[in-house]
Amino acid sequence: MSLKALLIDGARRKDRTIGVVAGSGEVARAAVHAGADYLVALSAGYFRNLGRSSIAAFMPYGNANAQTEALLREHLLPHAGACPVLAGCFGHAGDPELAAALERYKHWGVRALTLWPSVGAIDGTYRAALEADGLSLAREIEALRWAKTLGFETFPYAYTAEEAARWAESGCDGVVLVMGLTQGIADLQEKRDRLQQAFTTLNAMHAAVRAVRPGIPCLAYGGPVTTPEDLELLFRFTNVDGFAGGSVFERLPLRDITGTTVRRFKSVAAAVGSPGEASLGPMIGRSPAMAELFQLIRRVAGYDVGVLIEGETGAGKELVAGQVHRLSARAHQAFVTLNCGALPETLLESELFGHEKGAFTGADRRRPGKFELAHRGTLFLDEIASLSPHGQVALLRALQQHEITRVGGDQVIPVDVRVVAAANVPLERLVERGLFRADLYHRLNQFTLGVPPLRERGGDLILLAEEILRRLAIQLDKRLIGLAPHFVERLEVHAWPGNVRELQHVILQAALREDGPVLEGAFFQPLRTIAEPGAGTGRGEAWRQAVRAAYRDAKGNKARAAAALGVTRKTLYGWLRECGLV
Repeated sequence: MSLKALLIDGARRKDRTIGVVAGSGEVARAAVHAGADYLVALSAGYFRNLGRSSIAAFMPYGNANAQTEALLREHLLPHAGACPVLAGCFGHAGDPELAAALERYKHWGVRALTLWPSVGAIDGTYRAALEADGLSLAREIEALRWAKTLGFETFPYAYTAEEAARWAESGCDGVVLVMGLTQGIADLQEKRDRLQQAFTTLNAMHAAVRAVRPGIPCLAYGGPVTTPEDLELLFRFTNVDGFAGGSVFERLPLRDITGTTVRRFKSVAAAVGSPGEASLGPMIGRSPAMAELFQLIRRVAGYDVGVLIEGETGAGKELVAGQVHRLSARAHQAFVTLNCGALPETLLESELFGHEKGAFTGADRRRPGKFELAHRGTLFLDEIASLSPHGQVALLRALQQHEITRVGGDQVIPVDVRVVAAANVPLERLVERGLFRADLYHRLNQFTLGVPPLRERGGDLILLAEEILRRLAIQLDKRLIGLAPHFVERLEVHAWPGNVRELQHVILQAALREDGPVLEGAFFQPLRTIAEPGAGTGRGEAWRQAVRAAYRDAKGNKARAAAALGVTRKTLYGWLRECGLV
């Protein structure tokens, strides 16, 4: 099928077409295999294949026709199959060299032409110089009219509404409406502005064409359209018949994939060069703060003392507790966890010490508590600051006497338990304010481990992101190889109120929202400053905005809002109260 017939048939069926300006055989093969409707051969692709920008095609670097011919013969046509090819050519009507080139095109099966490089892409002094030398729009119109007499379909590139109208008047078979050079834009607001401007320009060109010839096919090209979401907006707000792109399918993905893959290889090589320095069990980090934490964990794990782990929500306190247990003499015994913040007061003693059958309504059998389950092992008490005064007394008694009694029972049960506790607020502050018992604090805090927040961990973010990607690839059964550089840049300036847990959530969201192996993270807006979680009252306005935004985006669903912020629902309830949302 010819390109003109393809476009007319697509318009009849209300299907939009996708064309790929390929600069290499690998890209052409992948595009055809993926279902591209047509290929485009321009000398710009030749320069992209050399690692240069497409704009190099407008500079006097060699013969444009020879470059396009080499691209066609050696790269595109061997992989095109039945896929139509639109080829660029350069010259004037009757030019013997151009006539010879077009004869070769025809022999190879190329039936659609465009003028490339096109004078319309140039402005200012350079444009004036070209026109003074005879390279004008009028000359290009005559060249493509001549090509039509040789049996070719013609699809010129137009850069303004005036040019688009003149091309439509020329009798061409379709017009390619250029939105500008392809640009990847990381800032979401700027991206939205650029898209709106591009669509406005495109609609003006499209209207100019249809005012002259209502049925002529029109294709959009280039500009800020770099993602499927951008393309969806393009088709929603314009009436073009398709889209063609070069850098968006070739240079931008290649740069991101290559950069990401090299960084991953370098990361592995660095890890091999210094075994063990970048991790401790499932904990990952090369920053000085994490290196110090790893050293302290190794130092204290072998001593049978109580350990208090302090750090912000989502920083990895449970992982630290797990490593303290695994490196201790109790490693072959049970590691039992209890989230004190998730327990109602009425169930606390039952959870800690167990209960006898019939001890209270619903107690239909004897049930051992966490202390019994952790006998000779380790008991990890998370969110210890949430314990009520009564719960603090009960826990202190068990720690002092090394024995417990089940609720509803009278048998004293000796227990040998190492307690590791965690808090997302400094317990010492609560002791000073009379909100936590000093004697219990000193019993728990025989050694303190501080877990650094993610924003203070230097270059650890990319290491963590790569590990999260590796796990998500298995979990989702999806090819995930890295993050785009502009996504990494935004991650690196984010304040991470939810720490590693929030990072996991952000990358999971990107993996679920996007189709490509390199995640773009277009939905993610960094929050650059935030008060420390757990700092009590007087938090910053940026923090309040983050909480309100998460609650709004979750449409009031507290579980989703808590997940977005990387905190527990109980913590979220406190934050919502501080913000006046509940």
